[in-house]
Amino acid sequence: MNQITAKTLGTPSGGLFDNPWPPDFPAAGQRVAIFAYEVTRVDGTAEGDIRTYHVGPAETAARGPIGSSHDEPQGITVAWRGCGTGTVASMSAPLDRERTCEVIPDEAGLL
Repeated sequence: MNQITAKTLGTPSGGLFDNPWPPDFPAAGQRVAIFAYEVTRVDGTAEGDIRTYHVGPAETAARGPIGSSHDEPQGITVAWRGCGTGTVASMSAPLDRERTCEVIPDEAGLL
């Protein structure tokens, strides 16, 4: 069973720091939308696989790429690459880092 570590902040509609969750959510066992965020270029040079995963409420799920790549002022090109659904296996909320969760995606193709 493949699991991914996903951030609880960040959605295509609200940006990387959007928090779509009420306190204490998402919770283990909850169905979620999984969004893949990818950095494709840094200072004009193609990059390898720099990807992070973010979770939102299940009803926000979509299919396929979400929008097109766009340039950021920091000299990087980014894109919300895809979306799927999955189930939260566990949560982590350390005091010195952002909250993350382990998620079991429904489709391995999102990885």
